[in-house]
Amino acid sequence: MLRSNVSRDRVVGFTLIESLIVVSIAGILMAISIPSLLAAQNRAKLAQAQDLVVASLQESQRESTRRNQSCTVTFDKSENKILGEGGCLLSSDRVLPSGISLDYTGTAAGIQYGVRGNTTTNKAIMLGLKDDLHPTRCLTISAPLGIIRLGTYNRQTNSCGKLNN
Repeated sequence: MLRSNVSRDRVVGFTLIESLIVVSIAGILMAISIPSLLAAQNRAKLAQAQDLVVASLQESQRESTRRNQSCTVTFDKSENKILGEGGCLLSSDRVLPSGISLDYTGTAAGIQYGVRGNTTTNKAIMLGLKDDLHPTRCLTISAPLGIIRLGTYNRQTNSCGKLNN
């Protein structure tokens, strides 16, 4: 009978050094990827907030023409809410995602749409992260048609520029 050169008592597996190398490589990869993941989550929150504001404004404009009555959308900075007065927002008031700051130009906290969906207010709405000093997204509503344009906010020039996606 032939004998095998491999001992049956030998344990097959990874050594401690090999295991530590694999764990440290995985840790380095995680340390590199976590900031990118957090930045992607923040961009998604901003996009969600922007979509919520645009949808609320468009719904209010649509309802004002459908009902043949004026509708007002009000922005509450302290609670990060979008309020529809007079039943302009069909479902209910809208709440922005947590961690998002809301600001707007002018003293009036809202935009009023007339019976034809037009507005007399030019307004810029800035959305940003609460822990960041600079709002990064903005929306401008132009009178008289109520056209909504999206862009990025430039703090130095205090203006809303073209959105780069």
